[in-house]
Amino acid sequence: MIDVLIINSPIFKDKLKGYDEDSLPPIGLGYIATNMQNSGIEVELLDAFANNTSVLEILDIVENKKPKFVVLNIFSTNYEIVKDIIEECNFETNFIIGGPVTKHIYHDIINWVTSSNIDIVIGDGDYIVTDIVKNALKEEPVEVLYNRRVFKVEYNSCCFPQDISNIPLDRSFFKNEPIMHPRGFIEANLVTSRGCIYNCSFCGAARSINIDLPVRERTTDSIREEIDYLLSLYPQINSIRILDDLFLKDLNNIKKATNLFKNYKLNWRCMAHIKTFRDVSREQIEDLKASGCSELFIGLESGSESILKLLNKNPNVAQTKEVLLKLFLCGINVKGYFIMGFPDETENDMYLTYNLAKQLKQLSLVMESSFRISIFQFRPYHGTLLYSRILDINRNIQPIRINEKLSKNIGRNQFNFSSGNYSQCSEINLIKYIKMMNDLNGVSL
Repeated sequence: MIDVLIINSPIFKDKLKGYDEDSLPPIGLGYIATNMQNSGIEVELLDAFANNTSVLEILDIVENKKPKFVVLNIFSTNYEIVKDIIEECNFETNFIIGGPVTKHIYHDIINWVTSSNIDIVIGDGDYIVTDIVKNALKEEPVEVLYNRRVFKVEYNSCCFPQDISNIPLDRSFFKNEPIMHPRGFIEANLVTSRGCIYNCSFCGAARSINIDLPVRERTTDSIREEIDYLLSLYPQINSIRILDDLFLKDLNNIKKATNLFKNYKLNWRCMAHIKTFRDVSREQIEDLKASGCSELFIGLESGSESILKLLNKNPNVAQTKEVLLKLFLCGINVKGYFIMGFPDETENDMYLTYNLAKQLKQLSLVMESSFRISIFQFRPYHGTLLYSRILDINRNIQPIRINEKLSKNIGRNQFNFSSGNYSQCSEINLIKYIKMMNDLNGVSL
């Protein structure tokens, strides 16, 4: 018997044969596990996502280990899977469930059928999960129903991590780091901030639905200390990936990143936004490249101005091309994220998206840079602006499940999910366009 089993919840109910797609270390759960460990609690972290662990295997592990507490993260994508784990667990224990989506679904979780206790954490769990396990609560739950409790870690909470610069992290909890990337480099990961300044209507991190949580950034010194630690822990790494929603938010963050990484002989990759580069000169992008910035992940989403307006994204497609041209000219590769199947999206909108991706791909080849395309089918996440919009027009929102048709067409499993087709395009044509987008990755001059 152990005190606590933390589970990085799976996104598939059953084990997938031949599944070998990479995954990222669950750093948020690592912070929680480290805090418990430092408080004298015996804790293990099971990365069911990285290990391709089925629900039945998880239930066997819980039965064999008999933990006093089971901590799970939950997302819109795996809502039904986490529900199955809890309701099918024959071993009575204490469940703690967290994740950004809990603020929108906790009333549903309260009604799950189990005799076990369930505590739901809304907000940052770094400290409060330890308090729950030790029965040393510093504040009362905001809601109690029989053996269900809801805790809300708001800005004024004594469990709220105001300063995220020096939260301890024991990386021995991670089984998938460092990562040998298929493109030949060895990479470790870190988080330097929490929260996003933008308001994308499809995203659970949108500012308008997280207004009670401030955007927090770590100090440059603390980031430097963690990079130094990673280099001592994994001397073989030659790349760093920063997992923030937006590490490069604006010109000021570009300057900070350039000054930070220019002292290392490392490549590094991170998220950025088209608006990040509004006031950025080519010389400053060249400095960014010189500091080791090898690739940026940018949410482009669509090539249709009407869809971009729906998403609260920059509708200026010409500006998007200008920004990526500057990045390619400076030798910075880009991974562009696209989504198809938005509410009321037409086939013409999808064609415009495909055409934009094709132009950017051709542009990158001419510039001898790399443009990778990651394409998803839209699924509405609980609490997002688009989720509310769909409900407002009385349209049914189906549970999110694996889209097997899409997986067969594009040969990828990890991101192929669907909760229905909300566009004006037929499902056949929607999948056709997603496949066309994905096939652009194999285009060469």
